[in-house]
Amino acid sequence: MTRMKVEIRTMRSGDESMLLFLAEENLHPLATGAGHPERYDPDELLALLSDAAVFVAEAEGEIAGYVAIDREPEALEVRCLCVNPAFEAQAVAHQLVDWVEGIAFAERRGRLRVLVPAADERSQHLYRGHEFVARPASDRPEMVVLEKRLLAD
Repeated sequence: MTRMKVEIRTMRSGDESMLLFLAEENLHPLATGAGHPERYDPDELLALLSDAAVFVAEAEGEIAGYVAIDREPEALEVRCLCVNPAFEAQAVAHQLVDWVEGIAFAERRGRLRVLVPAADERSQHLYRGHEFVARPASDRPEMVVLEKRLLAD
């Protein structure tokens, strides 16, 4: 895997259309392929982009990917991570996860957490590579919670 250096910044006004386009290219086919097309809802994604903290990775003047996080009392929760297909296999997702981990440390959060479909081996592999530990989502059996402890409780 080639590691393309990206610049990560806060989402700006006007980014929403490109972020929605990337989600349509990536997340919609994943949800449909997993037999759950209802998991991709453009209106819910727009609401997430409006309500969450969103960070955009740029490379070569293009949006290479983005991550949306929610701040919970003790944890940061990754709500959406999406990589531009033109930048796949270039460590963009890894850099976004590292960025979120840096935010969590700076804010003295005890944990990072993400909820992914149990069938999404690719996402699980990404987070396990960053030392996240998986457990079943008790209220959603089709999902897996991946969590990384950052500070001693």
